[in-house]
Amino acid sequence: MRNLGRCLLGVLAVALRQPDSTQVQPFRRALTCVRSLLDLTMMAQNRSHTPETISYMEEYGTQFHETKDIFLEFHISKRTQEKADALRKVLGRQRAQMRERVPSSQRRRIHDDDREEENDQRMELIHSESNFSLVKMHLISHFRDHIYMFGNLPMYSTEYGDLAHKEQIKDGWRRSNKIDAARQILSSYGRQHAIRMRTLNLEFLQRAGADLPTEVVEHLEKTRPALTPPAHQRILKGRRDNMHDVIDFGPVCEISPETICRK
Repeated sequence: MRNLGRCLLGVLAVALRQPDSTQVQPFRRALTCVRSLLDLTMMAQNRSHTPETISYMEEYGTQFHETKDIFLEFHISKRTQEKADALRKVLGRQRAQMRERVPSSQRRRIHDDDREEENDQRMELIHSESNFSLVKMHLISHFRDHIYMFGNLPMYSTEYGDLAHKEQIKDGWRRSNKIDAARQILSSYGRQHAIRMRTLNLEFLQRAGADLPTEVVEHLEKTRPALTPPAHQRILKGRRDNMHDVIDFGPVCEISPETICRK
């Protein structure tokens, strides 16, 4: 997710680069919201903070909360969506009856006005019945106090637990026969952990100049991890070798890097 954040703002700026007259303010508000959130997440990854950096984080968080409602229409419940659909149908029937008494030369203008009014009423309904009352959204307001009390935020990141869950639980589950899987998972991880500790001890003895059997030395050479990272096995569709970020992608869309940075 951190790697995605490096290019998310540029991609969004490219996608919203040509708004019409009715989209200028919403697009600008969306870019401000995303920029504030990304600045906040990047600043929160610092291993040390000063009062100035913490004040920056508070400013980014406040700006994010002030502009996040631009995405509220994409976070509505099924019940609210049903109410919005019913409202649109009622308004459609009422306006259809009214258009019958209007000259054809004025119907186009009235139709545009009706659509704008319908959209306003829909957004009013969404804002009255939907919100971003999520725990993760609320935690942003506690970053400042958390840093003063406990230190930097990366120390309490959950990604290490997620990675351990994959290696210790999921891989063991796949290797088990799904019968009494918990016992097999613990046994499998225990054996791997014991073998790894034994290997580390032998490598330490080898570096210390201990006289190890030839077969042990050969085994250590075979199992020693490679210095270069393995190549990516999964290649996304449409990926090009000469494109690594949004700056490389800009020329394809005939957009200069200056335009991306300015947006």
